[in-house]
Amino acid sequence: MQALDELFCECMLSAVNKKSMGVLMDASTLALSPEMEDYLETIAALFHANGEARVTDIAERLSVSKAGVTQALRSLAAKGLVDYRPYVSPTLTKTGQHLAERVQRRHDVLKRFLSEVLLVDSELAEANACRLEHAVDRSVLERLAHFIDFVQHCPRGGSKWIRGYEHSCDPDQETAVCERCMEMAINEYRNRQHTQLTEEKTMTLAELKPGESGRIVRVGSVGSIRRRIVDMGAVGGTNVTVVKVAPLGDPIEVKIKGYSLTLRKEEAEAITIEAQTSQEGAK
Repeated sequence: MQALDELFCECMLSAVNKKSMGVLMDASTLALSPEMEDYLETIAALFHANGEARVTDIAERLSVSKAGVTQALRSLAAKGLVDYRPYVSPTLTKTGQHLAERVQRRHDVLKRFLSEVLLVDSELAEANACRLEHAVDRSVLERLAHFIDFVQHCPRGGSKWIRGYEHSCDPDQETAVCERCMEMAINEYRNRQHTQLTEEKTMTLAELKPGESGRIVRVGSVGSIRRRIVDMGAVGGTNVTVVKVAPLGDPIEVKIKGYSLTLRKEEAEAITIEAQTSQEGAK
């Protein structure tokens, strides 16, 4: 009889909570302890993995007693964050789900920073992220996430920069020479600029006008057409000049290595060249 009374009281409490939470609470106004945030995060994770979050599984994951879980669920239900009834797996309300996602995001960003930027061991990064996630302000977290992306994608940073940091953390290694790192970074930047400018200057041989020259970058065709082009001496690095183009654009007369050759338009379109100025072509 006492068990029935307790069940009735729990059901009434759940009904009152649902009614009082008719309007979704503003998650930012809720003050939760780190332990309560852990419960929300764990419920969300178990529900995602198993389709439900049983009290037994929650207790096992958080290393607490089932009685402790029940007490925490009642507290979360009173705040409108969990739908909870005895003997039924709890589920998160919309507000609870929002808070759980926010906690999980803090955790993920912190773990990324520890493991990908500071190069902390994965298990150690996981454990420390769990402790830090409850104390980081949202604005600080956003800056931290932005910093991670900046370090990994900025031309002045990237994976090589992170490896340089890893090198500096090793007490058995000599201190990195900054001047050498700067020289390497400058050379890489110049190479990227050269590659970009080269790509902007490339075109097909068929696009050149009579009298214009270029340097062959690659021959993109395959099969017999490619073999014929290569046999005529049109290989990478070779200078080529368009001599004459037929009225309909086909064929095209070119000069390669001092020899005059005639190419079909489709063959000329398969040859990628780097356009040259008249001064360069004269060299």
